[in-house]
Amino acid sequence: MSRNRIFLACLIIPCLLLGQDIDEAIRLFNSFQFTRAKDIFLELVSDTNHPRIGEVYYYIGRLSVNPDSALFRYYEVINKHPQSHYADISYLEIAKINIARKNYRTALANLDALLKRYPDTEYRDEIMFWQGISYISVDDAAQGEAMLEELQRSFPKSVWSERAVNITKNKDLGQEYYTIQLGSYREKSNAETYAKTLEDKGLDVRIIEAFIKGQMYYRVWSGQFITLERAKEYMLKLDSLGLKGNVVRGSE
Repeated sequence: MSRNRIFLACLIIPCLLLGQDIDEAIRLFNSFQFTRAKDIFLELVSDTNHPRIGEVYYYIGRLSVNPDSALFRYYEVINKHPQSHYADISYLEIAKINIARKNYRTALANLDALLKRYPDTEYRDEIMFWQGISYISVDDAAQGEAMLEELQRSFPKSVWSERAVNITKNKDLGQEYYTIQLGSYREKSNAETYAKTLEDKGLDVRIIEAFIKGQMYYRVWSGQFITLERAKEYMLKLDSLGLKGNVVRGSE
């Protein structure tokens, strides 16, 4: 074998092997084996020159239990690897984190930037749904409802159209969400101690008071999600950390 062929093989083979590792990590992620998937992605993240590094950043973002850590990874995708086929969905994930945080105007800016940069994105139906939600949430009900109606006309078979059907003019979309309940205590001090332990692990937690049958309980909640699917996914991530919880619906 000539020197040029040997040199070329030395370049190609590591990329192929890393590509196989990425594919395996994605398979594990899709099988809800989050711990094993994350271990592989974290091993790969140091190879910043790999042509598929944008995928690695995206999935590490998806696997992050801390929203700020997730945002950091998504911004790495859109800023460092805008040509990645995970760039448009990274924009979408950023917008959804802002919606969960009730930063609706920021979310609208995220979604507008997504459509401007990636006009042929395959996520247009979901984008329209979250645009409608965000417009309604900033008191522009007319624009929001028009967006949701256009979604139903343009994508009648989309799951996002089905969800749009359930949106009414008088529903306050910013009030309800899904979260994970990790504990419930009669003593507030016990709830605070457990919440501090979770915060030290990097989790976003809060203590909610609940008065049930004459008794005050202090519930420890983590995460805030607009969709039940994302809440369940987050619960599985927590389970991989040895934390057991249940999905509950919260309101403010």
